[in-house]
Amino acid sequence: MAYYRTQHTSKGVRATHLVGTPIIAAGLPLIFAKPRIGAAMFVGGWALQIVGHRVFEKNLPSTHKGWITYQLTGVIHVCEQYGEMLARRSQRRVAAR
Repeated sequence: MAYYRTQHTSKGVRATHLVGTPIIAAGLPLIFAKPRIGAAMFVGGWALQIVGHRVFEKNLPSTHKGWITYQLTGVIHVCEQYGEMLARRSQRRVAAR
């Protein structure tokens, strides 16, 4: 996870992953039910992540570290980011009361 974080330091690449990773994850099962939609989501999500890396980090996704492990790390990282966002939102609501 530490290496993954070093490759995702800019807000821009984190934002593209917050959108791209769920699109990829949702597209995978759809490939079997609705192949065109699932494939489009899978490719589109990856394109978004690659563009994010090229534009904001000036690198490419580090899939050479182990395809399956790295992808699972990405999903875990995105879940952590969504959890942190929800926690901050909850804290703001409590503070506003």
